Amino acid sequence: MATTTFSGPVVSTNGFQGNISTGTVTPTTFVAPASAGLAALLGDEDNAYNTTGKVVGKQVTDLDDGLIYTATGTGVNDTWVVSDASTAVTPA
Repeated sequence: MATTTFSGPVVSTNGFQGNISTGTVTPTTFVAPASAGLAALLGDEDNAYNTTGKVVGKQVTDLDDGLIYTATGTGVNDTWVVSDASTAVTPA
């Protein structure tokens, strides 16, 4: 198994931050304002959900209805699939 040595806090574009030396990792929480609606935010290619840290498999949860949206790609126009398979959101 390969190892890497470094110091300082670790920041990931895949949804966590932490200090590896202390073993603490804090998940990054993505919460949409209730009035905005998460699907609407994910459908906007200019929204931070699509422009910052989007990776294949990244998940965000709509706290209003409990649906989980999963990114299918890294591009701003790559689709988000919905946990209940009701639909998909393609940013435009």
